[in-house]
Amino acid sequence: MNLFQIKRYFLGKTAFSEKALFVLLFLFPILSLSVRHWLSGVYSLIVLLSLYYAWRSSKSLQREEKILFAIFGLYFFSILLSSTVTGWSGSSYHRLGTEMKYLAFFPFYLYVRQHPRAWQGLIMTIPLGGIVIGLQAIYDTYFSGIGRANGIYGPIIFGDLAVLLAIFSLIFALTNRNKFWVGINLLGAVMAMLAVIYSGSRNAWLAAIVSLIILPFLIGTRTTIWRVSSGYIAIIAVTVIMIIFTPYSITSRFGVATSEFKSYFHHDYGSGNEKIYTTSVGVRLEMWRSALIIIKDNPLLGVGPGNMGLAMNKLVKGGDAREAVYHGSAGVRDAQVHNAYFEVLGTQGFVGLSALLLMLFYPLYVFVHNKHYDRRIASLGIIFISGFMIFSLTEVPFVHDNFSSIFLVFLSVFFSWIVNAKYSSTRSV
Repeated sequence: MNLFQIKRYFLGKTAFSEKALFVLLFLFPILSLSVRHWLSGVYSLIVLLSLYYAWRSSKSLQREEKILFAIFGLYFFSILLSSTVTGWSGSSYHRLGTEMKYLAFFPFYLYVRQHPRAWQGLIMTIPLGGIVIGLQAIYDTYFSGIGRANGIYGPIIFGDLAVLLAIFSLIFALTNRNKFWVGINLLGAVMAMLAVIYSGSRNAWLAAIVSLIILPFLIGTRTTIWRVSSGYIAIIAVTVIMIIFTPYSITSRFGVATSEFKSYFHHDYGSGNEKIYTTSVGVRLEMWRSALIIIKDNPLLGVGPGNMGLAMNKLVKGGDAREAVYHGSAGVRDAQVHNAYFEVLGTQGFVGLSALLLMLFYPLYVFVHNKHYDRRIASLGIIFISGFMIFSLTEVPFVHDNFSSIFLVFLSVFFSWIVNAKYSSTRSV
């Protein structure tokens, strides 16, 4: 959509439900990590609208959508089953507050799928979100005293969202024919990539590298070799310049991570050197080791959502884990092991892990299998899902309120878009 089309869209006889969805999706990426509760607030407003408008369409669900609903139903059922069998705790009830977002996904998706034109609202502001997050990174690094890109909720989610916005913007820049939008999207990609670097999030760096490697294979027929080559040369050149001028405290994090990793595996576990376990890498590795013990003892249904902190505390008290993974009463209900796969396996068992893997791999399959219907949207979906797979290696995005909002909003738009493209193409044949 251009500005004239947007004006005509809002002045026309478009239904309020569609206009409202367009506006909320338009707003979603802009101040995502600069204003507290922005992401969850926009998601919640769409959910509230969906409780009324989701049921006003007679458009039947397609096969892919029914399967996706079944997977989300299984995931939420695994939460209830594990909590009920292992016993509800205060931490379980607290975790359920976030997990309710996955129950709200059903009316949310039904509402979103009704209005294909409203999806453009999200697409249009992705590069704007990239520009804003880049400006936030510059402010945090040089003017706020933080020393690195942080946003409202910390460098991990900041870097991860920046990766998505950067690669999404790059896809639009390489596949768009309008020079103005090519320029806007390239600027969005560069600024978001700056945010990735300045976040110091090593997981985000890994996701960016993987995404840049697979991207040419995804959009090959939507663009030319010259455009891809020139786009990559520009991005790489700007990235190198960014890295050169990036503060050493940020760029040194890769070497620090390597050193901490070696220290953890090349020491005597029986020694009293607790410093090894209090580093960023050391505490994660100790959490994962502790999680494996918990998983071994509770393989089928886990210890219950929200109870991982309590389980790790028991290991510490029994001498089976280090003091570094102990959580006090104030933080035990929010404790997690910084790996989504270990976390879900430990709290919801193999039932929950199976549901989580299906929740990731099934949409990925749909995007890959149907990419010939709309290669650009399929590319967005593939980058999006593969990004969350990588984020999940050192974080648990599915138990965080804002991370969950990002996952559910983008998944709803991209998935409904590719399904719509498939069946619209089928009907027109």
